[in-house]
Amino acid sequence: TPADPSNWKQLNDRLRVHHTRQHLLVTNRGPREEGYTYCTKCGLIEPTASPTGTVGAAHRKPYPDMREPMCPGGGATKGLVLGTDFITDVLLVGLRVKAPITLIPGVLATDVALRTICEAVTKAACARLELEANELQAEYRPALTQEGRAGLEAEIYIYDTLPGGAGFAKRVGDIGLPIFQDALQILESCPDGCDRSCYRCLRSYKNKFEHDLLDRHLGASLLRFVISNIAPTMSPQRVERSTDLLFEDLDRQGLEFAALERNKKVVIAGLGEVLAPIFVSNLNGSQFAIGLHGPLTPSEPIDTSLKDIMEYSTSLTVFLEDELVVRRNLPRATQELIKKLS
Repeated sequence: TPADPSNWKQLNDRLRVHHTRQHLLVTNRGPREEGYTYCTKCGLIEPTASPTGTVGAAHRKPYPDMREPMCPGGGATKGLVLGTDFITDVLLVGLRVKAPITLIPGVLATDVALRTICEAVTKAACARLELEANELQAEYRPALTQEGRAGLEAEIYIYDTLPGGAGFAKRVGDIGLPIFQDALQILESCPDGCDRSCYRCLRSYKNKFEHDLLDRHLGASLLRFVISNIAPTMSPQRVERSTDLLFEDLDRQGLEFAALERNKKVVIAGLGEVLAPIFVSNLNGSQFAIGLHGPLTPSEPIDTSLKDIMEYSTSLTVFLEDELVVRRNLPRATQELIKKLS
């Protein structure tokens, strides 16, 4: 990150770019990030996580040796991380958000949104520059600033995969905002109208290990905000499907201490009649409303009526669950709510 803020090129109030030539270190930690096991005697290497590993014991050498085809073993090094470094063109992209939106490092929603934007931006850049899909790559990280630590800024870095660089990343920075508008178009208009991602919009062989982190709707909501300052939204159909999933899983638990109702109309003093997506009444008389919050807005309910209840009602407690967690890890969401309700 440039020490001098004036070295950034502002694309708008929330997007800025900076081109540089840097040493990039690329590492491969192996399956489950357990590294590799390497035989120091013959050079045979395999993933440490492999259930059929042979490097530690006697094994066949990885090259022809008519005199001694077998290596006796006994010289294995475990947990080795492979890596290489090279100089290339790098374009650093800063994305700034404001409350209630957060990009907290390490949170699933942050990883999904930024990973998705990385894929969309590189696809848009390659299309505009008429490049092969593997000539540009993008990764992300928390911004190395105070805002980054607070979850209000993140950075994407786009780089040329050709060692030494070919200037492609610099051209992306020169084009500027239109690249990100193209990326948003990719996210918003999948030919198949897929629910998260597919091979017609974002998926490819190149990003096969990242397919589970691609969600074009979540990526579009963040990119739309940094381009046009439009607050993240979710389609009513997706919210309904996710709420149905949560309600059905809660109902399936057969809770003896509570009764559940879907889309219950409740009268709240000062507010009148409001709709609770999931209404829970405990045997002790306590009443709760359960709803969803957007993955990037953890303190904001998607349903505006729940926001009014949270602000003005003392008789009905509101619990919010992350929509992304409901879709990706339903058992966890259900168990967390059961603990709160009981």
